[in-house]
Amino acid sequence: MTVIRFKIGEAFPADEPVARFITGLGMISNDWLRLIDDMLDYEDESPEGTGRRISLFRRQAALVHEAATFITDARRMFPAVASFVDGLEVKARDTCERVIGAIDSSSPHYLGRWLEEHRNVTHHYPKMHPAAAQHGEEEMARALGAAADIEGTIDSGERFGDARFGYADEVGVQLLPSLDDPSWVEDLRDAAMTLAEFAQRAAQSYLETRPAGTFTVDQGASPGG
Repeated sequence: MTVIRFKIGEAFPADEPVARFITGLGMISNDWLRLIDDMLDYEDESPEGTGRRISLFRRQAALVHEAATFITDARRMFPAVASFVDGLEVKARDTCERVIGAIDSSSPHYLGRWLEEHRNVTHHYPKMHPAAAQHGEEEMARALGAAADIEGTIDSGERFGDARFGYADEVGVQLLPSLDDPSWVEDLRDAAMTLAEFAQRAAQSYLETRPAGTFTVDQGASPGG
């Protein structure tokens, strides 16, 4: 393992838009890769294992939308960021376009309107509104209606912290596109993997622009060491 060490203020000055942009990408990449690791920890088919995987998958979907929005807004609002991205190698620019295309209806990489709607109900939870419910437009009512015939559970557990509303996980699944069409799962996974690739390529290009002596490199260092 190679570990690059530096003083944050020297390598990523707070007053430089590109430094802030790369830091945002780093946060997003960390979150997504940790979600993947967490999902791999729950391979059992118990209700709790399934519920955890559903929760983690929903967060992945929301993260892809947030990442695409972050990159799009940064390029639009900061000319320095736009110039940096435009100056990246072709492969890095391609990965960027694939990520932001996830939320652009004119892009061949568009994942669909469901991604934005899902981001909203994942980060804010399904909204409740009397008028919307009466017209069949309330998110919570639609999800409950779609899950009406599914057997649900509530497990009190042995302790207060063990309680699990299993049926709520089943309702949460209804907020995703049709499970009968697995293609959107593959498309989402490809977008998320591309996101991590873009973050790494962009970071590498940024590090190459910093003054000599900013970094020290440890070869063969242990993780976190």
